[in-house]
Amino acid sequence: MLKFFRNLRKKLIEQNKVRKYLAYAIGEIILVVIGILIALQVNNENDQRKANKLEIKILKEIQINLQNDILEIRSDIELMEDLTKGVTNIKDFIKLNDKPTDSFNRNCALLRLTPHFNPITSGFKLLQSQGIGLVSNDSLRNAISFQYDMLYPYYKTYEEERSRFHSMHSEPILLNYFSMYFNEQNSMYQHGLFFETNTEDYLKLKEDKSFLKIITAISFENEIIKSRAKKVENSIIELIENISIELKNN
Repeated sequence: MLKFFRNLRKKLIEQNKVRKYLAYAIGEIILVVIGILIALQVNNENDQRKANKLEIKILKEIQINLQNDILEIRSDIELMEDLTKGVTNIKDFIKLNDKPTDSFNRNCALLRLTPHFNPITSGFKLLQSQGIGLVSNDSLRNAISFQYDMLYPYYKTYEEERSRFHSMHSEPILLNYFSMYFNEQNSMYQHGLFFETNTEDYLKLKEDKSFLKIITAISFENEIIKSRAKKVENSIIELIENISIELKNN
């Protein structure tokens, strides 16, 4: 084909047919431009297909991460619900009993619980490395950014505040009255934890108003964080559903 055009161009020049040569030259330029545009279009379509495949891959990984996150946040919520019940049981027990029991000790062990939520962020980090704009759906992209850049860090600040409160206020009082043990294999232990106090220390605890204040404060902190945890749970559920919808549309 190229040889044909070269021969044609040479023939027109030799025959001094300027007008025909110019028309030919313009036509040749137009053909070249059309060829370039077609090549660019094909290349753009290939790039778009690659971007779409990468977007789907990353969205699937984020979805798997979120499915693991929902299991962990629900486990944390269950622990916090156990703690709330434990505080109620402790208060009721102190009113009615003059000696500690294993049941009382197990409930007191719950006071040591400070669950930590550790979301899996591998999918989001991969998205960040490729550019958040890879997610073509604006509302989904904003929801993912909010989940990882705002909601998770915001929830973490509450957990950190609880940990500080525990180390500064709860732990010192608990250590005054209990010996602490940990054994995940012992069915008598609460989540692997067991507290133990003797009758003498128990009677002191019973009269110590600061103990009742601290366990009330523990319950208060716990309820605040539990309410935030449920918001995180709902947000995860919604984001998983939105990603599922997006994947079905691709």
